[in-house]
Amino acid sequence: MRSLRPLVVAALLVVTACSGGSDDAVEVPAADSSNETTTDVGESESDDAAGESADGADGQAEPVVGDAVSGGEVSGGEVSGEVSGEVESGSDVDEDADGGGFTINGPARVRASCDSLTRGANDFTIESGGFVYDVRLFVPTTVSSDPAPVVLDWHGLGSNGQEQVLYSGYETLAEQEGFIAVHPTGQESSWELSQFDTPERDDLAFADALIDAIVRDWCVDETRVYSTGMSNGGLFTSELVCNRSNRIAAAASVAGTSHADDCDPERPVPYIAFHGTADTVVPFGGGEESVLLPPESVDALIGEGTPSEFAEFAADNGCAPEPQRTEESDEVIRYDYVDCENDIPMTFYEIVGGGHTWPSSPIADPSADLEASGFTFDVDATADAWAFMSQFSL
Repeated sequence: MRSLRPLVVAALLVVTACSGGSDDAVEVPAADSSNETTTDVGESESDDAAGESADGADGQAEPVVGDAVSGGEVSGGEVSGEVSGEVESGSDVDEDADGGGFTINGPARVRASCDSLTRGANDFTIESGGFVYDVRLFVPTTVSSDPAPVVLDWHGLGSNGQEQVLYSGYETLAEQEGFIAVHPTGQESSWELSQFDTPERDDLAFADALIDAIVRDWCVDETRVYSTGMSNGGLFTSELVCNRSNRIAAAASVAGTSHADDCDPERPVPYIAFHGTADTVVPFGGGEESVLLPPESVDALIGEGTPSEFAEFAADNGCAPEPQRTEESDEVIRYDYVDCENDIPMTFYEIVGGGHTWPSSPIADPSADLEASGFTFDVDATADAWAFMSQFSL
């Protein structure tokens, strides 16, 4: 039993620890891993301090989740300090007879405080379906809110999480805007798609495990989880929109958008996408060849073309069939679908002459023209996508 004062969950915690406790490979330089830590999910440093000591208290209590003790000290196997956070469901709450507060009957679980997180890049692994996935999670110096929004940024085929960090620049933006950025690495440098199912693995199950872990251990707001990605990662974001709409608040796909035949979102998901008309890997139009994929694979992914795939998502959301067309510049045409269910926005950016690239990527040369580089700087697939997604929550 734990006593807590009214209106806030803040009490002095003194817990005695157990005896003896103590699509596309991108050639970029390795990402900086300063402040790097390595933990397995379920065995984070925060759980060691809180969970181990909780067991020692009564032998049965569930561990406090995450680094719940802020401003506390660890000395001689004893943890003390003030606990702040939210008590999760699962315990009965009764008011004290004397009116001096209320008690929780049963194990109390306190969400990790953002103040307790290690700033910078943190590396850990998650096991899912018999596979071990590497995950890089970035915590900004100043977190915008507690709990914090998060962007899941999925890499392209043949790439990895650390390369995607540099290609998209999401960690730089996270530092500026105060959100958490997560860059996982897929098995065989790829993400599973409905059109090319891999029976021996389930990347959707991994996505669930990843979201569960970062909500539990890394101060993430489960109502503000956003998904984006490049190429295969953009296609996997489409998978999440189709199959995990109850977990993804909004989404953005870059150089890869596909609406599978069995796509059936449970709720309308605000969605934005960017695609170049000169993309030779994941073609813009239907019937176009890919330098990477055989014709049957291209047809399975984009059918009549990438804009048509995005239009199917708009149809899922009850939008008017014809989007509003706006020429943002000579290189960028914007298509906004209107009259969608719940008035959610659906926006597709056509990059005229753009290649299989990330618009305004930090690794691109701003002085190079679009025809030579395939990159445009007239729209930013990182900053503009964040501005779009961050408006929404579940």
